[in-house]
Amino acid sequence: MPKNEAQFSLEEVAKYDGAEGRSAYIVFEDTVYDVTASPLWAEGSHMNKHRAGVDLTDQLQSAPHFAEVFNQPNIKKVGVLKPDQHSSELPRFMQVLFSFFPMLRRHPHPISVHFPTAYLSTALLFLILDYLLGKTAGVNFDIFAFVLLILGVLSAAASVGTGYLTLWVNYRLKKPQLVRWKIRLALTLIGLGILAIITKATGLTSLAFFCWAYNILILLLALLVMGLGYLGGMMVFPTKLR
Repeated sequence: MPKNEAQFSLEEVAKYDGAEGRSAYIVFEDTVYDVTASPLWAEGSHMNKHRAGVDLTDQLQSAPHFAEVFNQPNIKKVGVLKPDQHSSELPRFMQVLFSFFPMLRRHPHPISVHFPTAYLSTALLFLILDYLLGKTAGVNFDIFAFVLLILGVLSAAASVGTGYLTLWVNYRLKKPQLVRWKIRLALTLIGLGILAIITKATGLTSLAFFCWAYNILILLLALLVMGLGYLGGMMVFPTKLR
């Protein structure tokens, strides 16, 4: 750190909230930035969601953009946090990994969630095709649906893993309300998916009751994965900005 670099405490940063003509400072990864001149931070507010004068490391790491926004000419670095004010850091090996592969910081979960969405939605589609055309088309749509069900449940488990990675890296394991709901729905989806796989694999669907139960489970899985996608979209592009 340069000898003449200013050091701030969080209390000092809080004074620069952008309100009533005051300058607007924010903190990202222990660095203090002046965003007063940015039109996106008018009166110390960004998108009616983020406020100036605080450490936004956890919030901005999960935003649609990343640290490249601080390279804008109307944003300038004014100092760093005092050593005793530093936010909790990731293990050194992860910091090095993210420095070489920055996409690993934010993208694994958004990428992985597309697979269960596609597989489970298409499984429902193939079941509908089996009901409508299975007797005449000469194609076993039911088998296709079962294979997609297995792939959907496996990819959903992988998505939960990448989700916890994102929760750790970007939220420091803090769980906003939407994240709590996503965890509940994801675990429900995996549980129902395993139940559907067992029902089909054991041949119980040869009985009318279990056949209908299996079809209903596939429908529920498709609805659940769509609901999870909606909640994920709400986290990135909230309809209610606070």
